Amino acid sequence: MLTRTIKFTTFLSYILLPSYISAFSGGQSNRVFVGTPIHQNRRLVSDCMTPLDRLATLTKSATVDEAVQLIVSLGVSGAPVINEETGELLGIVSTFDFLQQEAGDGALLPIEGTVENVRGYLKKAKKICAKRVGDLMTSDPVTMTSNSSMRNAATLMASKDLHRLPIVDNGRLIGLLTSSDVMLDMVHTVKNLPPVADIYEEEDEEKSENLHP
Repeated sequence: MLTRTIKFTTFLSYILLPSYISAFSGGQSNRVFVGTPIHQNRRLVSDCMTPLDRLATLTKSATVDEAVQLIVSLGVSGAPVINEETGELLGIVSTFDFLQQEAGDGALLPIEGTVENVRGYLKKAKKICAKRVGDLMTSDPVTMTSNSSMRNAATLMASKDLHRLPIVDNGRLIGLLTSSDVMLDMVHTVKNLPPVADIYEEEDEEKSENLHP
């Protein structure tokens, strides 16, 4: 039990920033600030993304059946849609888009409400009736550049609830970052943290010295 406790507190010393601990845990407060590890040489999106030459892509003219077969055969949950000639990112499709089609033969959609609501209903109807990827895809997806930090990419994906993030440089798709890539980067960061003192053991030693002068 002692060994497990020491290992656990050592791990906590990695993720609890000492400077913030002293600032937020003092006085009568029982709260402590928790942050992610500080890492001076943070990796860029280009270090972690799947590059275009290893990426499954689709075109607007591909049929929905062709898209399903590609995604299933490769075991991925989505694919970007590009212009084959220019490499421009046009949209993205995911397994959720296909689920909307397979959920039933149709859907009863209201034809009233605000302009934004009506536009949303029309988009949903278009996806349900889609025969081509161009009608099924989500246009204008959120993107990021390859020279962005992984921290910024993770923040964006978390705030927008994204599982995949197209990486675009100069208007052209060059890769795709997924939530799995973010998790692997977190593991890489923790593994490469420099050794730090176990601040909890030091505090216990100081308390012991004060109790037994």
